[in-house]
Amino acid sequence: MKSTDIDSPDIIERLVGITPVYLNNFLQRNSYGLKSSVQTGKVRAQRRLFSREDVFGIALVWLLFESGLRGDPIARILNDIAGTKKANANLAAKELLESGADYLAIIRKPRGPAKTISDKPEQAVKMVQQSELAALIDRNAGADIIVIPAGDKFQDIEKRMEILF
Repeated sequence: MKSTDIDSPDIIERLVGITPVYLNNFLQRNSYGLKSSVQTGKVRAQRRLFSREDVFGIALVWLLFESGLRGDPIARILNDIAGTKKANANLAAKELLESGADYLAIIRKPRGPAKTISDKPEQAVKMVQQSELAALIDRNAGADIIVIPAGDKFQDIEKRMEILF
């Protein structure tokens, strides 16, 4: 094990704060492209080992999940951020990290009463700075806006990794 390899207890207890049940659930279902890319841990005696990128991907999915979003909307958000057709949390987290954004804003327009409207609500994802939030809200009156402090969480994880590793 290298000093940069991160195991499940570190992700659960020290870095992300995801519950063990949800981490295992996301990994076993290969949800959002999440996996332990250093060592898979298929045998009980082997630990799962994760890369730095895996940790940020897990953290992003957990932030979205904890904000109240579920399966399909989370996948759509990850696709929007990473510009992919198949959800990849690690790529989306990398884009978010590189943007230096303070917040991830998900703008969802409510469905209307017409039968011709899609079964999925219109959704946009923006990576924004704190100074842009008020204008974003003004421009999207009538929409639901979920604002997630991803920048803060990612900075906290980076500091914790520096201390631990």
